[in-house]
Amino acid sequence: DPLDDRNMHYLGREYMYYSRWNECIDTLIKHLSLPRAVWKDERCASMRYIAFSYYNKGYLEEAIMWYKKSIEEAPYLREPYYDLGYLYYLEQDYINSEYYLKKALKVKDKSYSYINEEKAWNETIYDILSISCFNNKKYKEAIKYIKKAIKLNSTNKRLLSNYNYMQKYNI
Repeated sequence: DPLDDRNMHYLGREYMYYSRWNECIDTLIKHLSLPRAVWKDERCASMRYIAFSYYNKGYLEEAIMWYKKSIEEAPYLREPYYDLGYLYYLEQDYINSEYYLKKALKVKDKSYSYINEEKAWNETIYDILSISCFNNKKYKEAIKYIKKAIKLNSTNKRLLSNYNYMQKYNI
C-alpha cells in the first residue's frame, strides 16, 4: 500500500539502518507528504532520520535544518533536542551542544512509543553534556553532569576517568 504512512516511515527507517541515505531521505520526505501521516511523534522521527542521513552525506546545514524542523514538529519529545545537541557535539560546537542538551533535559515525560531513543534518557545525555560544559569552561556544571552519568552507569570506566580528570579543574 504505497499510501500507508506507517509502512512508508518504516521503509525510510530501514534505508537509514542500511546507510542508504538518498533512499532514506526520498522515502521519508514522501512519508511526510502523505495525507495520513499526522502522528507528530512519527513525523518528528522521520525528520530526525532525514537529518541523520544528510549529516552522514556531509550536508551539515541540511541536517541542522531538519533537526530544527523535528523540534518544531514535536517540541514535547526529548529525542530531537538530544539529536541536535549531539550533532553539535560531534562538530565541536560545544555552546550549541550544551544549549540543546539542556533543552532536552527540560523534557521530563518519556513517551511510551517505539519512537523513544534510549540515549536521550540514559547516562549518554549527561555524559555528552558534561563534555560540552567542560569545553565551555563550566567545570562545576561539567562535574554535576558527569556525576549524573556515573549514577546511571557506575561501571563505565571512561565516565569515571572523565570525572577524575574534571576534578582537577573544579576550583
